[in-house]
Amino acid sequence: MDQNKVCVSTAFWSFWYNSFVQQYQKNNNAYQPSLQLPLSYFYEDTVHQDDISRTVREVVEGVNIFKYVDFSRRNSYGYDGLKMLECVLLGFAVRGYMSTRSLEDFARNDIRAQFILDGATPSHMAFQRFIHDDLTMPIEELFYEFNRYFEDHDAIDTDILYIDGTKFEANANKMTFVWMKATKKYRAKRWAKIMERIKSFNRYCGKESIPVRLSLLKEFNYEYMEKIIETVESIMNKQKIQEASGKGHRKHPMQRFRDGFVEDAQKILKYAVYYAIADGRNSFSKTDHSATFMHMKYDYYNHTNVFKPGYNVQMGSSDGYIRHIYISSDANDLNTYIPFMEDYHRAYKKYPSKTPADAGYGSYDNYTYAKEKGIGLYMKYSGLRREQEPVSDKNRFRSCNMKKDENGDIICPAGHAFALEKITIEKRGYYDKEIKNYRNEHCDGCPLRKMCTRSEKGRTLKISEKLEEYKNEVRANISTEVGKELMTQRSIQAEGIFGHIKQDYEYERLRRRGKDGVQMEIFLVAMGHNLRKYHARKHSRPKGITA
Repeated sequence: MDQNKVCVSTAFWSFWYNSFVQQYQKNNNAYQPSLQLPLSYFYEDTVHQDDISRTVREVVEGVNIFKYVDFSRRNSYGYDGLKMLECVLLGFAVRGYMSTRSLEDFARNDIRAQFILDGATPSHMAFQRFIHDDLTMPIEELFYEFNRYFEDHDAIDTDILYIDGTKFEANANKMTFVWMKATKKYRAKRWAKIMERIKSFNRYCGKESIPVRLSLLKEFNYEYMEKIIETVESIMNKQKIQEASGKGHRKHPMQRFRDGFVEDAQKILKYAVYYAIADGRNSFSKTDHSATFMHMKYDYYNHTNVFKPGYNVQMGSSDGYIRHIYISSDANDLNTYIPFMEDYHRAYKKYPSKTPADAGYGSYDNYTYAKEKGIGLYMKYSGLRREQEPVSDKNRFRSCNMKKDENGDIICPAGHAFALEKITIEKRGYYDKEIKNYRNEHCDGCPLRKMCTRSEKGRTLKISEKLEEYKNEVRANISTEVGKELMTQRSIQAEGIFGHIKQDYEYERLRRRGKDGVQMEIFLVAMGHNLRKYHARKHSRPKGITA
């Protein structure tokens, strides 16, 4: 053994004895001795200089973590918060996703984790407390702070934001769905039952000369049902009616009324809770109230396209980095673009110049919003592919194939012009949309009518001229060389990220429940992806050098 190391070891143990053992004998206080020299010193030669653990440490130490996380609240016996964060991010960067049990095993058996933690071995509960107590609230701000670090240390073209969405299956049990359409139907049936029960009760009281008469409900009211139950129970107490239960015991009519009203009150309360949880959605899961039932590509019920509870996750990427995430319970991508971009502006204080996206994002509201914010229209719209098909006998009756003549009149396949019937303003979206309603007055006796329309009043068209202008701009943008390259890169980058996360790292189903837990989990997965991307680009082989 090296003589210098022997001297260091002897001096260390002498210092430990004088500082701790003698002090303990003097004051009779318990001390937990710890190794003063960090174990990471011994791993310097073991962990490679190009290992991803060093990249994680570099990024975490280069970001102002304490601006968002207050580790001073951690107990004195807890593990170092900064090292715990580095270990969690390293685990997600190495394996895509890690549960707290996997993090415990990772900290015990992986030399890179021991290098990060200085030899400490936190339990799975220690990781759970750290993630739940210290990371849940600031995780989104940490994600943006990390992205700003990557932007400063890597050449990222942030003017282009490729947007795409995917659906992650929620951690919800099977057969726990609540459909609000069915709930509405059952609620109406229960209303009719309550009305009939109150009428029957009033008839019984009149027959038995009981001076009680209940008024009919004008609307569902749980408090009123409780008063009805109290009234019926007071009548039972005055008449000294004994409750009967079990086989061979006949219930008194008043007890039957009481039991029926109790069931009604429970149903009213359940439906009220359902409506509060749904909050305008058409469905939710009983085991994860924030999850909505959506169509997904694979189904474990019968391998068909049946609904499963899940979340719609929107991601925006630039040069392979995930720049922004928006988690929604709305299955339609059309409704996510505007809140997605608003959150992006809140995080980065600017808008991208181009947001290439597929046909799921093309709408009047989204185009109008993009024009207001100075964003180029590179979002396809539904029906674009059908418009590009050559006109044939089968598709010439589509509204998109009915063009205007030199006089500005829309001409049908039979050569007749449409007449403007009325102009309406649609106010359902974020912006008011003017719609011109056209009707063809020459459909009577037309030989093409059966192939053109089934309406008795003739063929009609609804056209928004402003939307048509947006569509023309979209077609012009994506038909250029720049537009074609952007749409190609959108398929590679945006969809490639989902394939990398889902297929390569087998992260297809969420592990946590509730929107806060899901958000924390998704952001950690995204931070792991960005750390892998930054590490790969940082240590990539220079161009021109072959293997």
